[in-house]
Amino acid sequence: MLRLVPLLLAAAVALSGCDQASLFDRFIPKDEVRQAQDFVAKLAAHDYPAIEAALDPALRTPDLRGKLEQMAGILPAGDPKSVHTVGAFTLTTATATTFSLTLEYEYPTAWILAALVLEKRDGQLTLKSFQLVPRSQSMEVENRFTLDGKAPLHYVVLALAVAIPLFILFALVLCVRTKFEKRKWLWVLFVAVGLVQFQFNWTSGDWQIRPVSFALFGAGFVRSGPVGPWIFTLAVPVGAIVFLLRRRAQRLAGAASAEPESAAQA
Repeated sequence: MLRLVPLLLAAAVALSGCDQASLFDRFIPKDEVRQAQDFVAKLAAHDYPAIEAALDPALRTPDLRGKLEQMAGILPAGDPKSVHTVGAFTLTTATATTFSLTLEYEYPTAWILAALVLEKRDGQLTLKSFQLVPRSQSMEVENRFTLDGKAPLHYVVLALAVAIPLFILFALVLCVRTKFEKRKWLWVLFVAVGLVQFQFNWTSGDWQIRPVSFALFGAGFVRSGPVGPWIFTLAVPVGAIVFLLRRRAQRLAGAASAEPESAAQA
């Protein structure tokens, strides 16, 4: 049974990843991605004037040509084996639309991330930022869900991601079966959620706390982007704990009140 839990979670992670990837693809700005790829191709071809002409005037500094030459030196020779959009964020305001794009280039001996920010204003597209980051492996491999090489903390998070929802479900069933004088639905809602989220990055092992937040059934997981790290969310099952303590106190009080009546009848 203990071995089955990671397998079930891995299957759920895989299905979630497929659904998220298809949803992400719908919102990719295809024209702007093609333009971003064209900028990378121009850099690889050392067509620096074309890039300089598209850059924001504020970035056209005297040392710009040297920076572009350094960036071009990062790109391996030859054509990439594949190019994938791994990040896309669009921000639209009253005057302009900004596209923050991240492209992953696979070469025979290297991986390169190209991060570009494009701005469209009055029909004119401007390159606001352009960076290249060498990588030793693909983001999909780096951020895959695996137990290989993980620290004990990862196993604790995995166990809590299973135990907390089961604990809340147990308390929720008892809550539904318990008679209340009024506002039973408030108790059901209180028991069903966990308060104060603890978010755990499965790849890096970093924690983030969100004090003013809640999570249905006290746990969950989601991938940040199609190939980003898996983020596990854990929340304290305050409602379930309070309800079970209240139920136990009421049962003890009922048993104590029943004892004198039994003694009197005897």
